[in-house]
Amino acid sequence: MALPRNIHPHFLKILSDNVGLRQEEIRSFLEYWDSRVLKKKDFLLNPGDICRETAYVNRGCFRRYLISESNKESILNFATEDWWVGDLESFFLEKPTLYTIQALEESEVLTLSRRNYLRVVEIFPKYKSFHEEKIRRTFFATLKRATAAKIESPEEKYLKLAKEQPDLFQRIPLHYIASYLGIEPESLSRLRKRLAIKP
Repeated sequence: MALPRNIHPHFLKILSDNVGLRQEEIRSFLEYWDSRVLKKKDFLLNPGDICRETAYVNRGCFRRYLISESNKESILNFATEDWWVGDLESFFLEKPTLYTIQALEESEVLTLSRRNYLRVVEIFPKYKSFHEEKIRRTFFATLKRATAAKIESPEEKYLKLAKEQPDLFQRIPLHYIASYLGIEPESLSRLRKRLAIKP
């Protein structure tokens, strides 16, 4: 599918400011990208799949989660506009992913296949440098999230989510927020009430 006309402005800003591509280079660069629309509850990635594309959220909302042996879901993070989604380890090593990535509303991603990625990093070495730096940042962010999951209380995680992604509370069911916090929905309701009456 061809790219939409309404590409998120920050994506174009990334290409010009962060990657350092000129306008004529951006037009050529975007020819390697595609667009995919997912309906609500559609899956971008399932456990056992090999992630064959890197994806940028042009519009919409996703959740990334793991499924335990007892079939319990644990949400790791949410991705909305101007986030990247996928599994970099699976993408680069071509190994099956452990993650499930699901659209929580009708969403659209801009995608770059692995084959096209290998092409563009040769043609546009600036993008290779940008992508490698993005991988490093993703690694440290993942490590930070894993540490926070161990040491932060549900209240601390809730307040951080409310600060960093406040729109989620109007866009997704609260039981997904509860799963992310590692608590039951009833506990989340009590937490929200307690925070609402704090001075």
